[in-house]
Amino acid sequence: MDERTYRRRAYALKAVMACLEWWGRLLFFNLASPQVSREVLDVPYDTVNRRKQSLDVFIPKGDPPYPVLVFIHGSGFHVMDKKSYRRVCKCYADRGYLVFNVNYRLAPACGFPGQISDAGKAISWAYDHASTYGGDNRRIFLAGDSAGAQFSATYATAVHKPGLQESLALESLIPAECLRGLLLFYGAFDFDTVTKTGFPFGELLVRGFLGEEGPEYRRRVEVASPARHIGEDYPPAYLAVGSWDPMRTESVAFDEILTRAGIPHRTRIFPRRYLDGNHGFINFPFSACSRISLRESMEFLDELR
Repeated sequence: MDERTYRRRAYALKAVMACLEWWGRLLFFNLASPQVSREVLDVPYDTVNRRKQSLDVFIPKGDPPYPVLVFIHGSGFHVMDKKSYRRVCKCYADRGYLVFNVNYRLAPACGFPGQISDAGKAISWAYDHASTYGGDNRRIFLAGDSAGAQFSATYATAVHKPGLQESLALESLIPAECLRGLLLFYGAFDFDTVTKTGFPFGELLVRGFLGEEGPEYRRRVEVASPARHIGEDYPPAYLAVGSWDPMRTESVAFDEILTRAGIPHRTRIFPRRYLDGNHGFINFPFSACSRISLRESMEFLDELR
């Protein structure tokens, strides 16, 4: 796919998805959000793009210090916004976690390594500023769905394998001992297999993130595929995916890799009787998969906090 064709299709997809996301936020995504002690919205963590390089802070009720959760939204690398995840983040804040809800730059304007670099800057900002909001930066958890799960899982490989830091354009890393665990909802974990899942517009989405096929693309596939960099020090993880999701094979394979490496983890694969078990279920408050995985992931965090 040449650059002109890619951009034409990518911007058409972004326009359609922006409309659907607007209606989703209006009608579904943030319904019945829990109350939190305080919220601080649109705080910049960098200055290149102050709208996209920003985050929300949700401060829980109760007494500090709070464990910290950094949530990175899904996007297919091209779409979505942290505004659509405020209910999800408030659910974790209602559980007693100081939550940072992260935006980042999107393709085609920004791909690899810029998006991972943005995620890394946001995580470092949360680490540096957690105490300002009553957080304990010695207890940090990363969470995300889809592309956000990919960023979280990939960042965790660099924390435990600093040799990846330069390749991923991560300016700094939080101390490995402070990263206590991961929540990974229907993520992408190996880019050689992602494009074979049959996910809608999969090749276009990966093309926007990693670029055109060629030697540089192959290098990016290697460093941006967390499944290839799991070591014995990788943090504990919770995985969730539905059987109706074309990307389910990514989580199944990642579960097997974590098992072979001896990493403590818990995996929820919703069987096909859960008709809502498709990509993106975490956003829908009426989804059984969303309710169950939120509850289980909170229980998982509580065991580690």
